[in-house]
Amino acid sequence: MPVKHFISMIRPLNCVMAAFGTFIGYSIGHGFIHLQPELNIAMLVAFLVCAGGMVLNDYFDRFVDRKLHPEKPLPSGKIGAESAILYAVALFFVGNVLAFLFLSKTSFLIAFAFTVLLILYSRFLPQAKYIGNWVVASGTAFTLVFGASLINSYAIVLFFAFAALFANLARELIKDLEDVKADTGYKKSLPMLLSEKKVILIVLLYYLLAIALVYLPAFLGFFAKPAFLAVVSIANWLFILSLAKTVEKKFKKAQFISKIAMLIALIGFLLGVV
Repeated sequence: MPVKHFISMIRPLNCVMAAFGTFIGYSIGHGFIHLQPELNIAMLVAFLVCAGGMVLNDYFDRFVDRKLHPEKPLPSGKIGAESAILYAVALFFVGNVLAFLFLSKTSFLIAFAFTVLLILYSRFLPQAKYIGNWVVASGTAFTLVFGASLINSYAIVLFFAFAALFANLARELIKDLEDVKADTGYKKSLPMLLSEKKVILIVLLYYLLAIALVYLPAFLGFFAKPAFLAVVSIANWLFILSLAKTVEKKFKKAQFISKIAMLIALIGFLLGVV
């Protein structure tokens, strides 16, 4: 079993983003960039817990993926089901042990709670995508809060965490709009329960909430550096462009733009403390 298949299962970019979100949450809570061993461990914990969730999700989706994504390591037979579940357990175990041994009680509880949430999501919610979307979208939000928990400073971080939550919820719904045909018979998503027009209105609402929450700390006088405002404004413009592409039914392009916008927004959050 080539190592590359085990690496591909964890979606390395997503896990790096989880670690990056932890770094940003810590930096915002601290008020400036301050590297220390505890932060490095927290970033590794975020990476490992995210990776465990990715592998476990593939394990429970393996039968559906035989038809929808037969090229993946599990349905293609490149990795066995037993190997996958052991892999997921090992990732979760190491991540939580590191959190327990080296991080604060609050940080460990957040890591453990999100581990449980990912397990419940993978086992029970993939078919109910309208609920599962909230778990997936909370990933970035949780990493920001997790980083801030290292120093118990949440005041500003929570604004950005909720902004990330709503922006990611919007992207998840856009993906569901694209996947309606592929999901039919396997999963139940919001576009299957509501009209396309109503789902797009919900996407609009989520984006507006995300944009408002990003600017709110600056409006309150807590986080108003020019670099931060400039970069998050670019991200917000891209979120609006993503909405426009969604209205045009260019769902794949809308998702891509939204993902780029989220990355730019995270960089903007970091620039607020540089």
